[in-house]
Amino acid sequence: MSRPLPRSPLARWSALSVAALALSACGGSAVGSAEAVDLAAVTDDDLEGLTITVGDFFGDCVDAVGDETDPAVGTTECETMRILNNKFNAENPWGITVAREAGSEWSVYYDAVNSAFAADTAPDVLFMHAANIPDYSGRGLLLPLDDGLEAVGIDAADLTEPALAGVTDRDGVVHGVPHDLHGNLVHLNTDLMAEAGLVADDGAPVLPTSPEELVEHARQFEEATGKQYIAWANDFNIPFRMFWTLVAQQGETVISADGEATVDTDAGREALGLIAELYSSGTADPAQTYDSSQQGWLNGEVGMLVNGTWVVNEYSRSAGFDYQAVDFPTLYDEPGVWANSHTWVVPAQPDADPARYRAALEYAAFMLEHNEAWALNTGHLSPLTSVLESDSYQQADQRAGYATTADVASLVPQVDGWQGAEDALARALETVWLTGADVDDALAAAQSQVAAQLD
Repeated sequence: MSRPLPRSPLARWSALSVAALALSACGGSAVGSAEAVDLAAVTDDDLEGLTITVGDFFGDCVDAVGDETDPAVGTTECETMRILNNKFNAENPWGITVAREAGSEWSVYYDAVNSAFAADTAPDVLFMHAANIPDYSGRGLLLPLDDGLEAVGIDAADLTEPALAGVTDRDGVVHGVPHDLHGNLVHLNTDLMAEAGLVADDGAPVLPTSPEELVEHARQFEEATGKQYIAWANDFNIPFRMFWTLVAQQGETVISADGEATVDTDAGREALGLIAELYSSGTADPAQTYDSSQQGWLNGEVGMLVNGTWVVNEYSRSAGFDYQAVDFPTLYDEPGVWANSHTWVVPAQPDADPARYRAALEYAAFMLEHNEAWALNTGHLSPLTSVLESDSYQQADQRAGYATTADVASLVPQVDGWQGAEDALARALETVWLTGADVDDALAAAQSQVAAQLD
């Protein structure tokens, strides 16, 4: 997930919600058919020479990649994914061949996935955001993977707590293999921060540790530089992600683990009040888009840009100033930041062939085994503690500055109907800065609308 959608995120997720509802009413024969399968009983002979299909949303760059199998050559999500696919095809001991199909761009990916599920033609293994898993697993469309992880050599104990929680439902059933964590960071122009006196003697940026310090740092920065202290995209759901982050840092949630809306709370009021203050004071600009906020920062007009993990490598290459990517500042009682996870899931198939299921999971396990390449080439965080703590990862450009995000990431719990709820919540929140709605009124509306979606 490296670029904004060509149409709004809310429009895309609305389309997903409609399609998901259609699936529940008239889905294909796979609906409700997923049952645990003894993948350990599958033999090498069963796997020999199989061809399976995969669906992901990182675009097509096959011509650029060719037959390359060295992940170090990759510089983007697309290149790295295609190279790792080549590497699996070339190196897996069973001669399994993985062919790619289903949606080439993530703006239309889930539409293609929903159509495939409805027609009983889903690929054998799919890339899926963790927050989307319940809308499919709850309908019996995804294979439970608990026993399968051990069968393909995945050590669940090596997964970070947020990564494992992101694919585990409330009954403790695992439906996905984490591939990464991606969340909000702050991207700093430390030249401008130094000009404003917000860099310590050792060169470390001085970040705010409370809402009051955030406001004070913004004033100090703007007076010293005449430029914008903080910017983010208003068309990429960053305001919602800020809200989620600030609530999490107060030790609270926007939605409980059992799917109850917990939006209209003191923590929610504090979080939305701070965001509203940043807009009303002119510190943040409600007119800034993904492109304009990013370009303003790259042009040296902004000190701190709120954006995700997926841009770290790009910014390291293109920033014409001293750049640092760091964890989102902790402004309240505890660290925490909105995050999601890219995962691999195994769709339930009408023929329920254990060998094909095992081959699909072997592919996901291979991708996890080579996860360090994905994390280093893309900027996304590894879901593996062993990778995050490795010398090669810690010493890679920028990574030490935000490795902690992997442990404090706050993911949406595994509940049905979240995407529709996120849509409603984002719309309700933005009435504060777009139409001048009162914070209390906006929270009350958000509470009601999110609860209705979750019901």
